[in-house]
Amino acid sequence: MYTEEQFLEKVKNIHGDEIEVIGRFKGVTKPILFKTKYGICQYPTARQLYNENQIPTIKCALNKTEYFMEMLREKYPEIAEQIIPQSEYRAMKEKMLFNTRFGIVSINPDMLMSGHIPSIRSAIDRKDYFKKQLEYLYDGKGYKFDIESSSTDRHKGRVKFICPIHGEQWVDSDGIFLGHGCPECNQGWTKSNIFYLIKLYNETESFYKLGISYIDINNKVRRYRDYKKLGYNVEQIKLLQFEDFMQCRDFETKMKHIIKNSIYIPNNWVSNGTTECFKDTILPKILNILSNEKYDIVSTSSES
Repeated sequence: MYTEEQFLEKVKNIHGDEIEVIGRFKGVTKPILFKTKYGICQYPTARQLYNENQIPTIKCALNKTEYFMEMLREKYPEIAEQIIPQSEYRAMKEKMLFNTRFGIVSINPDMLMSGHIPSIRSAIDRKDYFKKQLEYLYDGKGYKFDIESSSTDRHKGRVKFICPIHGEQWVDSDGIFLGHGCPECNQGWTKSNIFYLIKLYNETESFYKLGISYIDINNKVRRYRDYKKLGYNVEQIKLLQFEDFMQCRDFETKMKHIIKNSIYIPNNWVSNGTTECFKDTILPKILNILSNEKYDIVSTSSES
C-alpha cells in the first residue's frame, strides 16, 4: 500500500519533471490526473505511471485538440501560428477544420505534424481562399479583385484583375502571384522574390531598411538607385532569395511586424508613410532572424 507521498516520490524518480501529478492519489488502482508539457491527461489506474517505458500520448489527454496543438507548436511553431482549430481532434488521420488567414481548410493532423503547410488544395472554398491570397499580396496598393477566374490553380488559371486606372485586366495566375499586378501599369518593372536588408547613410544620419526588390525591363534587380537619388550611400547587408513572391511577401510581413514599433523616418524621405526603416537598436534581433533563413544568397550582381 502506497501513501500519497510515496507515490509522488516514485513518479518523480521515474519521470522527473516530464510529468506532474495534479490529481489526488486514491490508490494505485484508481484513476489519476497528471500534466505533461502538452496538456492534462488521465490514466485509468495510477500504477500506469510506474511504467517508465509507457510514454503518455494524446489518447489519454482530456482535451485532445489543445494537446495536439501544443505538440504541433513544439515541432512546427510557424505552422501552429497560422492555424486555429475549428473542429475537435479525433485521430491523426481524421481530417480537422482549421481557420487560416485565407479561409477554412480541412487537413489531417498527421499532415501538419509532417510539416505540410495548409494550402488552397485543402481549402473548403477555393475561390474565396484564392481571392484572399490576392488581397493579401496587393494589400494597400489600391487594387480591387473580382472573384471571376478560369481556375484557382496557381499555374493554369486566369484572374480578372480590376485596376483603378486601366480597368479590367485578365492576368495569368502565375504572373499575378509573382506580384506583377496590372500589366498595363507595370510594363517597366515587376516585383521579385528577393528580400533585402541594407544600411543607408550620409553625413547627417545612418539607418537600416528592409524590403523586396524590383526587376526592371532589362531583367535587372532595381531598388537601391532610388535611395542613391535621395543622397544616401548604400551598404548591402543581407539578401534572401525565396522560392516565390508569396513566400517572400510572407517573410517581409513578418519582419515589418517586428520593426513596427521602431520605425524611423529619414530626413530626406519622400513620404512620412511606411518607410520600412529602423535604427540600429533592433538590428541584432533582425540579423539573428536573417541568419537562420535557408534562402540566404551572397549577392545578385545586377542589383542597382
